[in-house]
Amino acid sequence: MLFLTTEIVTLYIILNDMAEHTAAPSKKLSTGGILVLLFVVLAFVGYGYYELVWKAKINGSTLIDNPTNKALVVTIDDQQYEVPANTFLKVDLEIGHHKIDCKDYNIAGEDLYLDPTEYGVINPTKSKYVIYNIIYTKKDLKSQFKAYAVEGREIYSLLGKPEVTTNLFIPDRTMGKGNIDDEEPDFENYNRINQDYSYLTKIFRLNDFFKFYDKNN
Repeated sequence: MLFLTTEIVTLYIILNDMAEHTAAPSKKLSTGGILVLLFVVLAFVGYGYYELVWKAKINGSTLIDNPTNKALVVTIDDQQYEVPANTFLKVDLEIGHHKIDCKDYNIAGEDLYLDPTEYGVINPTKSKYVIYNIIYTKKDLKSQFKAYAVEGREIYSLLGKPEVTTNLFIPDRTMGKGNIDDEEPDFENYNRINQDYSYLTKIFRLNDFFKFYDKNN
């Protein structure tokens, strides 16, 4: 609190000095005007911090996924986790380097890098996942979609080919909006590109992706 107060006082002095040297005496900023300006600046800083940091911490998830029909035991940094069949387990891990073991899938002391974010899917079974840009639009944009081959199927996409991956870690590029724990993301979480459409980059298990695609196309 003392640090914040000191910063406010310093900013007040700077703004007041600028006003004295750049404005005519009759137009010099008043103390009340400077305080209002300070409030606006702090409000914008606070909102930006919420959007970039706290919102992600509230919504983001780090998930050990087990899409198989058998329970799975995974050890990360000497901490053991049991993941039931065909489900996922939310864990609390820091961004950066870790060590992972999973005896059932011959993983012994492998490097696990949570990067560029700690949120996403940890994939000890080396299963296939799809990263796909979902489009929301009220216009007919079918002519702009292109066909791509995805695991033996023809899939149409507006924003590039869907990415199939078996990586040990698959980052959630949306910072909490497009992970596998949200099957039907709200449209308000989509990124607005222009007046024609919005999009959301989402992670799917391979079979879940095909189900989602068939349902929505």
